Amino acid sequence: MRNPRITLCGRLNVNWDGEDLGESLPGRQGRLLFAYLALNRHRPVRRDELVEALWAEEGLPSGGEALLAPPLSRLRKALGPGRLEGRSELELALGDDAWVDWEAAQAGIEEARLDESAGRHREAYELAGEAEKILSGGLLPGLEAGWIDEYRNELDDLRLQALELIARSGSQLGEAERARGERSARMAVEAAPFRESARTALIEVMEAQGNVAEALRAYDEFRVLLRDELGTFPAPELNAVHERLLNAHEGVAAEKDTGSQTASPEAAAAVPAERQATPEQIGRLIDPRIGEIGLVGREEILAQLNHELDLAVAGDLRIALLAGDGGMGKTRIAAELAAGRDDVTVLYGRSEPDEIRPFRIWSGLLRSAMRQAGDIPPAEIVGGDGPTLARILPELVRSMELPAPGPAGDLESERRALFGAVMRMIGRLTARQPMLIVLDDLHWADRSTLMLLASLAGDNPPGGVLALGIYRDTELPEDSLLPETLTNLQRRLPTLKLEVEALGSEDVGQLIGGRLDAALAGSLHDQTGGNPFLIEQLVRHLEETGIGDPGNAPAEVRQIISQRVNHLPDGGPDLLRRAALIGRDFDLSILLETTIWDEDSVIDLLDAAVAAGLLDESPTVPGRYSFVHALLRSTLEEELGLTRRAMIHRDIGEAIERQTASRPEKRVGEKAWHFTQAGPAEADRAVHWATQAAEQAEARLAYDEAVDFFDGAIAAARADEPVDQGRLARLLLSQAKAKWKNGALQAAGDTFLEAAKAARESGLPELAAQAAIGSRWGGWDAFDADLAEQLSLMRQALGSLPPVDSPLRAELMAMLGHTLYYGSGQADEARQLAAEAIEMISRIDAPEAEFGVIQGTAFLRWQPLNRDQRLPASERMLEIAERLDDHELIGQALVSRQLSLLNLGRGAEAEADRSRHYAMSETLPQIRVISKAMRACSWFMTGDWQDGEDLFSELEAEGMPRGAALLLEDALRFMVRAQQGALAEHLGRLELFEAGAKGWEMWPTWRLGLLLAKAQAGQLDEVRELIAEKGYESLDETRDINATLLPFCAVGNMLAGELEDRDGAAKLVDLLTPFSGEWIMIARIGSTLGPVDMHLGELHLLCGEHREAATALERSLVACEAMDAVPYLARTKLALASAFGEMGDPDGQERRMELRNEGEQVAKRLDMQAILRRHIRS
Repeated sequence: MRNPRITLCGRLNVNWDGEDLGESLPGRQGRLLFAYLALNRHRPVRRDELVEALWAEEGLPSGGEALLAPPLSRLRKALGPGRLEGRSELELALGDDAWVDWEAAQAGIEEARLDESAGRHREAYELAGEAEKILSGGLLPGLEAGWIDEYRNELDDLRLQALELIARSGSQLGEAERARGERSARMAVEAAPFRESARTALIEVMEAQGNVAEALRAYDEFRVLLRDELGTFPAPELNAVHERLLNAHEGVAAEKDTGSQTASPEAAAAVPAERQATPEQIGRLIDPRIGEIGLVGREEILAQLNHELDLAVAGDLRIALLAGDGGMGKTRIAAELAAGRDDVTVLYGRSEPDEIRPFRIWSGLLRSAMRQAGDIPPAEIVGGDGPTLARILPELVRSMELPAPGPAGDLESERRALFGAVMRMIGRLTARQPMLIVLDDLHWADRSTLMLLASLAGDNPPGGVLALGIYRDTELPEDSLLPETLTNLQRRLPTLKLEVEALGSEDVGQLIGGRLDAALAGSLHDQTGGNPFLIEQLVRHLEETGIGDPGNAPAEVRQIISQRVNHLPDGGPDLLRRAALIGRDFDLSILLETTIWDEDSVIDLLDAAVAAGLLDESPTVPGRYSFVHALLRSTLEEELGLTRRAMIHRDIGEAIERQTASRPEKRVGEKAWHFTQAGPAEADRAVHWATQAAEQAEARLAYDEAVDFFDGAIAAARADEPVDQGRLARLLLSQAKAKWKNGALQAAGDTFLEAAKAARESGLPELAAQAAIGSRWGGWDAFDADLAEQLSLMRQALGSLPPVDSPLRAELMAMLGHTLYYGSGQADEARQLAAEAIEMISRIDAPEAEFGVIQGTAFLRWQPLNRDQRLPASERMLEIAERLDDHELIGQALVSRQLSLLNLGRGAEAEADRSRHYAMSETLPQIRVISKAMRACSWFMTGDWQDGEDLFSELEAEGMPRGAALLLEDALRFMVRAQQGALAEHLGRLELFEAGAKGWEMWPTWRLGLLLAKAQAGQLDEVRELIAEKGYESLDETRDINATLLPFCAVGNMLAGELEDRDGAAKLVDLLTPFSGEWIMIARIGSTLGPVDMHLGELHLLCGEHREAATALERSLVACEAMDAVPYLARTKLALASAFGEMGDPDGQERRMELRNEGEQVAKRLDMQAILRRHIRS
């Protein structure tokens, strides 16, 4: 005998003597019984215990042990002879060598403890890791009972022990193990915030990584948590760890102090300026004009911000917002705030209107923070997050010898990991000194920047931070995410929002004092509206021109700016226009390469612009300049003609190319931007660099930015005559995939179709096939498209491929067959293509294509006689997807498997798959629609009809694709409305569908649905005539291959009930009988018309075959209970009560009345009028 292997964590499975029995366990009750016996396998279990295990939640039934007999009998049969022993006391005959994952995890943890005590840290680390992997699956997902919750609590504790062991043993090993140890400890702390052993493990692994200051901060956080929440303090053992950390920290500080006293002047001079800067110098880095012009009219705002910063220094996380028009002095206020404080680290970043580098602001801020952190090694600052942070700080790959970041998995979980890593890095830095983070010009911030800003309000925010956001609330783009981001921050964090308003006339007089006659203040105020920037520009204009009356000055500020620029020496205006195309900030080295002027002449002109107040020169970085205001830069840009602008962009792009020739991966976004603006002549370079930039953006999980870069590449490719259709198709394909990953499904579908058209024109068959397959990504729920056009593209692509075996050809045939079957009713050709695809893929080793073939040929497996093929195919899909570690494919496989499981009546397993899919949809936007649709159908089945309808309405409001809407409408119509007798309200829609399906194999089913709606609308005579003309025999020719046979019979049963048609019922019994035990599925999302046995029972009852009806309905009763199918259970009880009444109450009148009352109560609550009319005559 082979040792039995039992999996209780994750999906319940049993392998006994080499035979998989998990799928054979009979329904919910059978699975609960087996699980209870397995968890208690070392002792006999009394029958009354098992009764309580099954029914305690519902109230223990009378005669419970008698009710136990049927499920026990079914379990014995499923397990096979000799495997379930005993009568009054029961026990699984597993033997001493059986392997149960739960026990293996327990034993592994105990052995790991022994290894840890003996100093065998590697062995302990590996054993704990294996145990945690088992326990992470959760105990018996999809099954619910009070006793399971008790075991789940025990499992949670075991998993925490495993995570702590990983952390402790990992801290004694290498860098990779320590990094995993930190992640494991954080998981334990997150799951159990008050668990002292988890906090100790986290602190000790931080200490092992050399992050003593961060470990001290973690201790202090825990101390405060215990004090504030529980009124207690850390245990002596953790206090001893804290004392050790303090001694180590003081030793390091002493070493640094000694080193600073003996450092040479040369070494001190080598420290970057940013690290040594005084507060005033830091303020001048933000706004070079502080100290030159006094701050006027902003004293109160500055005082409020200083108060907020005081709170941050005390340990709080605070948000402050400065909003106002451009030029109001918001940045100046931030500069003054920074210049007045020596107790904080100041980080400053600014967005650009055409941002081309995802996360640029944050990567710049973090680099600045690392430079200001002194000589602390990067490893201590980034902790175990180095591999994650390398996505936005690629220099960590070199400095910490990390592997380069690999391709991203699912978008949302990767982003969450990145954002969490950034927050932890900020937390490590603020453990040393509080921080002021200034984020300027947020109205231009890209989506990635705002999402990272929003993560400040996450579950574990850093303390000791004031985040100061500056933006123009009057210049937000229509699609800006800033309002939503700020609203969410304000809900969750203490936030001060200040409006920076225009200066009054008195303030203007103070501002111009000593420069112009104070009597001009009123006129200047009128001209500028009190905008400080415009006042400064106008004052300079008056000073330069000698005009005494501002009323004579140009009314339009852009004219003022142009006039001031034109006062520069010859060549100055042209030079500034070139600089404006480089960006708000620009380098002399780039500017020099765009002009024929020599270096001295250019510097002279730039000095003149600085003196004129048009540019700021960096006080710390030679050759770095900035325009004093974005309005100035945009005005200069707009003065250039299109051709001249394109030529300058080309020159800038070439200059950056030369500067990065040895490191071409640097400044890729800038090169892409400039060459995409350089016109058709630079199409090749535009496409090259934009594609590189898009790929870098995807590696950073910034898929929306990748889409924008592809837009630039596509525009360049289209502008290059003659258009290279192959190149265009490849770009469109790449962009479509980026849109898909970002959850923009309809946009992805449209782009796939564009790619397919371009690929067709290219004459490249494989490219055309890839694009054609892409046009059907995700199946019905992805996007709406022109079906005729899709079919045409697929046929042409298939015809262009060589007629030999290939993964691409097999997948395309399967996809074409799927589209023909569901989209045009060409069933014979669809079956032929599907069969050829299946045969071809069996000769090829191509797992991803095999997945596509299995998915595309699903309609074959839903032919009535192919029940045994459905679940194995779904299992194979999941096996492939998990081997490929493709989360999206895993999601699609789960949809397929839950459908197969529902069809077999295995509801608990289906619910486990559905729950897993729903959890995945939180991080995979491209599967969110189908996940919600599955949930709605599940609620329809459990009788939560209003919740299902609400979710349906929510999906409609979100712009659900047409295919998804149709399938959900089917579920709503036939799971809910038909049983309520209200199908008449859908009459118009059903008439359209029936007319459109004529000639299709599934037309008889649609026709029957229309007739049912007419019958419920009271058109009984017309319906009888149409049934007499062509009724329940309309599927005879295709009954063995028609995938809608069982729905046809279910709808026919409803119709026969409305018409009291005994002959029709007899015909339907003949059609349905071979499929007893199945559930009737009506769509690919899990909507069901109930068990076959329920319909058989009702049909037998209509035929007067009461004993046969009762037998079928007893089977249905068990099936509906196992599936928690409340409406169908009520319907079954009503029908069974009717059968018992006709038979003279063989089980007694009490049982019949109990069935009737229970069924009637649910049916009335759900307003199931059609069912009540059919089964309750009095």
